[in-house]
Amino acid sequence: MNTSTPSRHRRATRHIRAVIQILSTAMLGILLLLNITPLLAYAQSETDVTELGVVKLANALEEGKITSVEAVQEYLDRIKAYDKKIGDKPGLNAIVTLNQHALEEAAELDKERASGHIRGPLHGIPVLVKDNINTADMPTSQGNQALATYQPKQDATAVQRLKYAGAIVLGKTNMAEFAMFWDTVSSVNGRTYNPYDPTKNINGSSGGTGAAIAASLAAIGLGTESCGSITDVSSFTNLVGFRPTVGLGSMAGVDYNPLGDAIGPLALSVEDAAMLLDVLAGTDPKDPWTSEADSHKSDSYLASLKGSTLKGARIGYVIAPFGGYDYSPGPESDGIFSTTEDAISVLEAQGATVVKIPLNRSWWNKYAPQNASFWATTGHENFFVRTEATWPKGLAELTEPKDAINFGDIVKGSPKMEKTAVEWVMGDDKQPRDEAGFTAAVNARHTFAQGVDELFTSYKLDALAYPTVAAPPAKVHENPGELLDSEQFGTHCGWANFTGRPVVSVPVGFADHFPVGLSMLGSQFGDVKLLGFAYNLEQAAPHRKTPELTPSLLHTAGSTGTTASSDPSTGSDEASSGNAPFTSSSGMSPSAVALSLAAVLAAAIVLISLFVRRRKK
Repeated sequence: MNTSTPSRHRRATRHIRAVIQILSTAMLGILLLLNITPLLAYAQSETDVTELGVVKLANALEEGKITSVEAVQEYLDRIKAYDKKIGDKPGLNAIVTLNQHALEEAAELDKERASGHIRGPLHGIPVLVKDNINTADMPTSQGNQALATYQPKQDATAVQRLKYAGAIVLGKTNMAEFAMFWDTVSSVNGRTYNPYDPTKNINGSSGGTGAAIAASLAAIGLGTESCGSITDVSSFTNLVGFRPTVGLGSMAGVDYNPLGDAIGPLALSVEDAAMLLDVLAGTDPKDPWTSEADSHKSDSYLASLKGSTLKGARIGYVIAPFGGYDYSPGPESDGIFSTTEDAISVLEAQGATVVKIPLNRSWWNKYAPQNASFWATTGHENFFVRTEATWPKGLAELTEPKDAINFGDIVKGSPKMEKTAVEWVMGDDKQPRDEAGFTAAVNARHTFAQGVDELFTSYKLDALAYPTVAAPPAKVHENPGELLDSEQFGTHCGWANFTGRPVVSVPVGFADHFPVGLSMLGSQFGDVKLLGFAYNLEQAAPHRKTPELTPSLLHTAGSTGTTASSDPSTGSDEASSGNAPFTSSSGMSPSAVALSLAAVLAAAIVLISLFVRRRKK
């Protein structure tokens, strides 16, 4: 029996409709799998956040080249691509917590901008914050497993100032457990890996911030430094790290170390660091150390850079890691010294007079004897007493007393805590501050500061320069809990920490394909002049490069438009974007490939629909 023509048409139409439904479902599935939101963000903005930083992003936002929503989405996409896994290998592991409302905040800030209201210089700019800086809307773990849900009720003053200036706190970054070590391993998040070479130490304790900013996971990041936690990390991640004069910015709501700590930026450029200091500097009634800050702070650290110069500056140069009385550099440091010597030549070419300063054993014995103690070793639990917070459920009850958080509780609630970290904090368990030891540490710092004052006076110095870290990075151990303190030599961190003077580390090249930083130490509240020196060095010889491991997601390899420069030490011109593991063989970005697939499916649906209508007619 022959089927009638109308029946065949109806059957064909049903089949075609079924095909359309299948294609529509497939297109929707592809878009959901690839996450349609970042694809739309990519499609809407041609501005790439890779290597953009704060100043350039602020300009792009003002000029309408990108929105805050688009910027946040691009950073979130980079975090998704590079933080947990990169291809089939571990990712950077820099982020502990993400702000789940970041896109909503960005949308609100975009609306404000459109209406003509600008909160401040960081309006709509995403920043990352080290996880020992209190945030009222995200936990502050101090790098500790038991404190993963420890929720402060108030923002640290630094965070308040960021938000007041319009910043979006994108998330919290990993750190060494309680900021104790020259490596970034925590029981709450594991090890953070260096984007320039994951087999080598990233340093600590602000390694999460360093890795994140080096990989452009946010425009800029905050770290804290007791001894090298900002500058050493910046040296190992090819960043500018700035530790301001102690007392220029507030430490209220930050960390628990009562001696020598400072908060500061890890940045892609000196300009970015200066812009953040404009926001952070100033007196805070909650931090008595800042009582003189308003009288010393600059009208604008960023604006002051343009008129700065190295001409006429006198800069001392030393290779004297703290404990320099017994430091003997080996041949493995030759590349570092050669690189910093090149930077010294740049300073001289810009008009500075550089004086090499020898420090003999007698100087060290006088100003930093080996039996001197520079740290307060007990009483740190007071941080939990004086901080308003919602405690993790049941934590305080793990040991006596049941109504307070002690290090005993923390250790018992942190099975992933490394044994050395356990030993260190348990020495402080339920211990009041050792007043005699605290006084001795303060006096030892004063003595060392007098020695540094003497160097500045006798040599008529404007700054003292040195390799940020005079030894190459230690190798990462297979066991992520193993700490590297006994292996990571060469830090000069005591020069700033024990004097309260400001210090800045600037990228000056590569040795054995690994970043090297030169630090400059300034005078107390001489932050303007010091940043000016750093800016002129950076401008004369830029060495900032995007890690090859974390290239642009928007563009093909070699076209990111970053601030890459040729590095003579490597013997080749290192492309800023490197080998892009997420680009297709055709050179298209993941977003472009996904959009192309969606376009093909959409076109197929349209064509089939037209065919159906034509057959009906």
